Amino acid sequence: MSDLTLAAGLDRYYAQNPTFLRNQDLWVGWIRIPWIDLQKHDIMHVVTGYGTHLTDEMRLIGFLLTAVTWRRPWYFYVQSLGVFLEFLVKAQVRQRFGDRPISPGEIWQHYWAGVRQGSRLRKKIDAYLDPETVMARSLADLRQEYGIANAGAWDASRSPLPPPSLCT
Repeated sequence: MSDLTLAAGLDRYYAQNPTFLRNQDLWVGWIRIPWIDLQKHDIMHVVTGYGTHLTDEMRLIGFLLTAVTWRRPWYFYVQSLGVFLEFLVKAQVRQRFGDRPISPGEIWQHYWAGVRQGSRLRKKIDAYLDPETVMARSLADLRQEYGIANAGAWDASRSPLPPPSLCT
């Protein structure tokens, strides 16, 4: 098991994605994502091991819809469904993401894979959890506590650079 802490994993994530916004809100189409929620989203990239290419983003957004406690700010639902719909529409008009177009079917497939994974967690993630309270914990312990399977994108000390991201 890895001794990598969440804080160290998050540092790797940001080092490999130096253009990602930090300490400011992000706009995805018409959806505003406040920094605190964006930070939690980035943390979940590290905990789940999902990369930042579009298919993994769709998995993560679906995962967060069902993995987080249902008692949460109302706009979490708008963010999850709104971002999913935004990219579904873009896929419908054949917009390119990175080096190739992605079909609406692929968007659905990856989003629902995340929804299924999130619904099977051993323990739901508290929507109001303060990220600072878990930064020193090991990723292995967090994954074990919640029953999260690791896709492995951020654990290796020299992870390959991810494909172009939609969060730049």
